[in-house]
Amino acid sequence: MNRKSFIKTSALGVLAINTFPDLTLGIKKSFSNLKISITPWSLMRTGFGGDDPQGINVFDYPHIAKSLGFDFIDHEMFHFPPNLKEQDIERMNLSMEKAAVKSAVMLTGGVGDIGDADPLKRKQALITYKSWIDVAQKLGCKALRNVCGESISIPHKEKLKHAIEGVNELGDYAGSKGLDLLIENHNGYSSDPEWMTTLMESVNLKNVGILGDFTNWTLERNPDTFYPDPYKGIELLSPYIRAVSAKSENFFEDGEETTIDYQRMFDVLKKAPQLEFAGVEYFGKEIPRSQGVVKTKMLIEKVIKN
Repeated sequence: MNRKSFIKTSALGVLAINTFPDLTLGIKKSFSNLKISITPWSLMRTGFGGDDPQGINVFDYPHIAKSLGFDFIDHEMFHFPPNLKEQDIERMNLSMEKAAVKSAVMLTGGVGDIGDADPLKRKQALITYKSWIDVAQKLGCKALRNVCGESISIPHKEKLKHAIEGVNELGDYAGSKGLDLLIENHNGYSSDPEWMTTLMESVNLKNVGILGDFTNWTLERNPDTFYPDPYKGIELLSPYIRAVSAKSENFFEDGEETTIDYQRMFDVLKKAPQLEFAGVEYFGKEIPRSQGVVKTKMLIEKVIKN
């Protein structure tokens, strides 16, 4: 399915978008500089160049995002072709230029741990993610997201020690390229606000902060143990939060998300003075992806106006 077919057959296309009221008017000062972006996973749910069931080509992604009302897009390393080449980056930049959208955050992780206890594995992970910082810079991204602390294989303090080392090195490199490095609460130790706060305080680089995820609060597996209060978790991380992953899955008839109180969450985020991007990440299956994306965007606009 090409870009035109996707937009035409989606439950909410350009025509439907244009019928929505402009909810950005009257946004409170707390969020006057907030930019709403879209994360690729909302629309494309395969990676490494694989065929998506919706048939979306990553180079059509900017145009589809624009048709759904977005001026900013996130990128994810897994959605780019394997063995990414300079011409691929140029093609994406041209696509964004034609669609009149800008880059927000480059999402990376899952191919090495910058907090790995093994120094050789940690070094290789840093090499990998430094290359993605280069890509992010060429795409005009504001920040690169990475994850560390998810794998619980060593004690809390030992993992923190290696994470501090890895984040320091990657953060320094990101800073040399003019980018922020954002660490996400992405399960494991990283979903412990105290662990993350200590990590931020220990690194203490001006360009290093947090990407706060609304739902990633699994502290341990088998059995699953969760951080008990996601709103409190976001509040504790808020001094360091520069972007959030605004998750959504299902909605009530009035447009509210069924498991996340968006009004309460954004009230908490008033305590995040560095917040710049709210990335829409719809992962539901009950309604078309385009519709879920738009519902999430509208919900964010509504709560930051209220």
